[in-house]
Amino acid sequence: MIIAVHQPNYLPYLGFFDKMEKADIFVIYDNAQFSKEDYHHRNRVRIFNGWKWLTVPVEKKRIPINQIMVVNSSSTKEENKWNHKHLRVISDNYKNAPFYEDYIDAFYKIYEKEYCSLCELNMDLILLLKEAFDIGTEILYTSDLGQLSSSSQGLVEIVQKVDGDTYLSGQGGKNYLDISLFKDKGIKVDFQNYVHPIYKQCYEGFVPYMSAIDALFNTGKLPI
Repeated sequence: MIIAVHQPNYLPYLGFFDKMEKADIFVIYDNAQFSKEDYHHRNRVRIFNGWKWLTVPVEKKRIPINQIMVVNSSSTKEENKWNHKHLRVISDNYKNAPFYEDYIDAFYKIYEKEYCSLCELNMDLILLLKEAFDIGTEILYTSDLGQLSSSSQGLVEIVQKVDGDTYLSGQGGKNYLDISLFKDKGIKVDFQNYVHPIYKQCYEGFVPYMSAIDALFNTGKLPI
């Protein structure tokens, strides 16, 4: 059984869902430490002259992601709130995409809620995209798996706790994984060989590694 692990990023890119689709169980590392430089609270969408960050305002603390709180505006004006700004950017730039009308109402339902927890917001978006891409992989959370070690040993423990025999890592894992720890426990390690697909975007040219909503609105599916 193939196990993959990933932090709950904001509006993840396609490679996140490619790894999820290739796994039997996808474990959300929700108690990993938050990093403001990572994609935990931000991601990019396509605009006419390239791309634009969508960033959720959060408390930037060195604490687990599932403890990070969203900083919501106290303004009574809807246009000043971060979620309405994100919706405006998405709507302005994808309203002419072929599958925009099929999915935008589901995004509105999420963005019109006022979230306190970054992790809850991210997971609602991730689960929406998972369903839209018709991915049936089981989702689990590290916070439900009990005490775990750090680094490679922690990943070995995750695979063992969910009875996996293969760990699917991103390519970046080649730089930090201690493969011997997996071998010692009889766990095979595979590396995701992700090649970003090219499809027609709303604007001229192709810019890869956008949030997966770019592919959803433009293709209506998980492109291969």
